[in-house]
Amino acid sequence: MQKGEIFYHADFQFDNGGSAPKLLVLLNVPRNNSEPYLFCKTTSNPEKKIFQIGCQPDKHMFYIPKDTDFFNKNTWLELYYIAPFDAASVLKDSFSKLLTSKGKLKDLTIRQIVNCIKRIKLSEVKYKEMIMNS
Repeated sequence: MQKGEIFYHADFQFDNGGSAPKLLVLLNVPRNNSEPYLFCKTTSNPEKKIFQIGCQPDKHMFYIPKDTDFFNKNTWLELYYIAPFDAASVLKDSFSKLLTSKGKLKDLTIRQIVNCIKRIKLSEVKYKEMIMNS
């Protein structure tokens, strides 16, 4: 698994108890077994979104226009919520084919996302540190 790798999760569990298929972007590579894998959700729903390319720190979003890097639709990375997965969950979901790799963002895009995360306030400061240091 690599930072910036894009995964399809067939049954992503939301905090409200619901679930749905989701594309996720891996934001870190854990340095040890106690650190979680940190993913952000993606959305291509343009409702109430800004079409400003790249970092949108006030909205905690990062916008990638269609056909510029992996995505064939206009896509926003939702950086306001970072989803932690422990190694056992990643392994279990991978073996059961719930979590499958679909591709990887360009190195430049990954660096821009990390720089964007530096500019926003995450609810979990420790996650920010894990993303910056991986």
